[in-house]
Parts: sequence; C-alpha cells; structure tokens
Amino acid sequence: MSEVTVEREADRTGEERSATGLPELDGMLEGGFPSGSLITLTGRPGTGKTIFGSQFLHHGAKQGKQSGMYVSMLEGQKAYLRNVQRIGLDFGPLKIQKRFFFLELPAPTPEGLPALWEQVSREIQEHRIERLVIDSFTALSPAFQNVGDLRTFVNVLLGKIVGGSGCTTLMITEEGTTAAFPWTGVEEFVADGVIHFYLVPTGDARVRYIEITKMRGTNHQMGPIPIDIGPRGIRIVHPHVRGRVG
Repeated sequence: MSEVTVEREADRTGEERSATGLPELDGMLEGGFPSGSLITLTGRPGTGKTIFGSQFLHHGAKQGKQSGMYVSMLEGQKAYLRNVQRIGLDFGPLKIQKRFFFLELPAPTPEGLPALWEQVSREIQEHRIERLVIDSFTALSPAFQNVGDLRTFVNVLLGKIVGGSGCTTLMITEEGTTAAFPWTGVEEFVADGVIHFYLVPTGDARVRYIEITKMRGTNHQMGPIPIDIGPRGIRIVHPHVRGRVG
C-alpha cells in the first residue's frame, strides 16, 4: 500500500480519513479525522495544541504528500519554525518541496475580517492546501461584536474555506483567556469535531491528557487519553480501550 493511500485510508463506511500523525489516536478515530472536516482544538495555553496541529501538518506533508498551511496570528514564521524544530519537526525540506506554507496574519478588525479570510481562501486555492491549521480562533474574538457576527463567520466565511476547498482544518482556541467575550465556544457547536487538551496537577507532577468530546460520523474513544510531550513531540501514553461513542 502506498504512503498516500495510507494517509487517505477509508473507514468501513468508505469515508476518507486524514491521519492525525499519532497512530494510536488514529486507531481511536476509525483511521483519523474525516477528510474535509473542521476540528476544534481547545484548552489552556501550554497544553499542546500548537504541537498537535504542527504534527498533523508535518505528518501529512511528509508521509501523505499533502500540502499544508499554518495560519498564525500569534507568532512569526521564524519563531514558529525554530520552536517546532526543537521537537523534531523540520519543515525546511517541506517548504522547498512546496508542501508546507506559513501565513502570518495580524489580528483583524471587524471591518477587515472578510478581506482577511478571502486572502486565506486564495492561498488555499493557489497552493492546493489539503491540511490547514488556524492559530488561533481566540485571536479573532475582538473582531466580533456579538454572537451573531461569530455565527456568520463560522458558518459562512469559514464554511467557504473548509467546505469549498475540501481541506481538513484544525482550529485552535484558547480557554481561560476570553472572559470579555462570553460568546466564544459557539465554534465548538458548529465544528465537526472537538478535542480538549488538559494539564492537571497530580501531587508534585502534572499530567497531560486529551479528550475527544465530539467527532461526527465517527465511533471514537471516550474519556481522558494520557499524552506526553517530549523531544519528538506528542505521543499517547499507554493507550487502552474504553467505551466508544458514535
């Protein structure tokens, strides 16, 4: 079986799947994320969301020959590449092969939001992006005047980007940083999937875990999934089977 076929493996219903980059997690998701879906990664800062998104892009580009793009409103390309290099994710060769693109955007104003996402849409079409990471949706919060504006953005503008291009999109949101914007969280309801990231104190140590709280059309793992972040990025710690939900 070719590498490309592996990355686009169909589940038992015939739906294509996009491998996450963590084989154990793929096994808990019937092969990965449904291709062309919108997945929200949510948690407090420092819980591993950016690393997870970066592994998703790197794995798809290197193993599946799928072009990916990282859209950042938080840090520049140089700092980003330096940080992910420390966990073994070398995007240099993938940039040369035109399988990885980095788009740095300023946090938009309400008036500038449509133009900003039109630019993202053009980049996706031009580079034939199949995997997209948006970091972060929380940085967009000041551009929304009310929940109606947010719903319009998620359903129409983001729907155009994801649905129109067919790329699998991971949208990062930050918990505990948006008290002034009580309507944030709506994006989880319209997303196809939601993965929560946690860092929990346990005695003198802290335990990291993720939890799949939503994944449409997928029989998925229930309950906390322990993870570890080391020199080679995120890995699942002692995966085991609990109950599953469809």
